[in-house]
Amino acid sequence: MGEIASLEKFLWGVLVLFKAALFILLLYRKNSRIYPYFFAYVLFTLLHDPFLFARYRIWGFNSPTVANLAWSTQGLVISARALAVAEICRRVLGIYRGIWVLAWRTFLVTAGIVLLFSWAVARHDWQTAILNADRGIELTIATVICLFFLFAQQYEIALRPTDRSLVIGFFLYSCFCVLDNTFLEVWLWRYQVLWNLLATLAFIATLLVWISAVRETQMETVQRTALLPSGAHARLAPVINDRLRVLNEHLHAFWNVKSKDD
Repeated sequence: MGEIASLEKFLWGVLVLFKAALFILLLYRKNSRIYPYFFAYVLFTLLHDPFLFARYRIWGFNSPTVANLAWSTQGLVISARALAVAEICRRVLGIYRGIWVLAWRTFLVTAGIVLLFSWAVARHDWQTAILNADRGIELTIATVICLFFLFAQQYEIALRPTDRSLVIGFFLYSCFCVLDNTFLEVWLWRYQVLWNLLATLAFIATLLVWISAVRETQMETVQRTALLPSGAHARLAPVINDRLRVLNEHLHAFWNVKSKDD
């Protein structure tokens, strides 16, 4: 147990180092302006660890007060991560306004269904209430990301390598959290130390993916209205008029036949 605790402290230091590296890289490459919600999420997680560490030094690692603070602030972290995911989805799909209107409504409906399902199948006792809520939100994030990739594939929207890597990092970490929280619910206290260790390792791997993704400065997404080239209207107008005339004749014949039958 002592070896695991020492390893966890070492990995915690590595985790803070990678968070700081990602934060500095976002500022240095000026990607904080391209991904403001993702930048805010990284900043929040960077400040989250020293906050908890100070509370551990004051009240001890096994203090119920620290546990309550940790779970409360964890809810804020997950909310910030959900906003960062929504930001990337909008960055990719928002260029196409019609697709984005359909996508965000689909995301909201699906998120609501997944949260209700997670609540319905959860064990409703006070010990696992926060754990179930955490798992439900992580499952919702993973489901929305799956839908995001489906929309991008369905409408043949090219994903930038950076956007793809950031979303994949969010997806893998959320999937791990869902599995990890499920095992923690079964072996609540016996598994707690190992759960913390695996969660730290998973987040370190996610940070490496994100650091690799934001190494280069990204371009802002600009919504533009696609205009037809010069002369296209003159070529297309007769074709469109002919099709409208044929459609009008078919409809006229249809309604005349219907009137005679009546």
